[in-house]
Amino acid sequence: MQLSHKNSRIGGRNMRNLKKITITLFLILLVLSPAFLFILYPNYNNLVLAFNSFDLYNISKEASVKILTQISPNKEKYQEQVLGATSIEESLKDTKINLNKKVLEELNTIITIDTIKIEGEILQGESSLRMDDGFWHFPTTSFPGEKGNSVIIGHRFLHLPPRKDTFFNLEDIKIGERIVISQNPDPNRPEEEEFFNYIVTETKIVEPNDVSVIRQTDDYRLTLITCTPLWTSEKRFVVIAKLDKLYKKV
Repeated sequence: MQLSHKNSRIGGRNMRNLKKITITLFLILLVLSPAFLFILYPNYNNLVLAFNSFDLYNISKEASVKILTQISPNKEKYQEQVLGATSIEESLKDTKINLNKKVLEELNTIITIDTIKIEGEILQGESSLRMDDGFWHFPTTSFPGEKGNSVIIGHRFLHLPPRKDTFFNLEDIKIGERIVISQNPDPNRPEEEEFFNYIVTETKIVEPNDVSVIRQTDDYRLTLITCTPLWTSEKRFVVIAKLDKLYKKV
């Protein structure tokens, strides 16, 4: 009987403690609720976006790119190396080029390689300095979609991902992948847009003065050229693609 009475008192004390804890938690929540509404809630969306965008792989990749960018040649040294007198890009020095009309720019010509996140405008110019503004159409070669060799040359690390107007990722391209060149003189009329679809048939590394890759051909060819290895201008990485006649009749 005495033991039962003792257990009853202990049970009552536990109940009172539980009530006290419950009331305390309720009061704490009552105090914190306004703080949540006025401080945390307005920033809720930013917090969620920050959490969702956390990607360890991309963070590591960006850090690596930043470090490599810091140790890479500066722009002046890069131009001195890439634009040397014997390079493919400077093989025009003894050729008279007069571009009175920039057809590709008037047609808003864009190159897109979705698989390696490359996209940018193809520009015309009388010297390789045009590459500072975008992908450069080598002026002695055919236009995209025409018979012959259409050559596009671009910088490798003047711009870096996530920007797409760079050939930074070009060496990741695979045989069989598609390169699309689109043209539309009036972006407000998308129904008039024209596409040239090229299929990658070959990739190779050549010497910086190997002008054989820019010579004219008898097929419908697209040639992309950039520097390699990454962060140097020691050699040239070349992508050769052929026009897919199933998608573009010629």
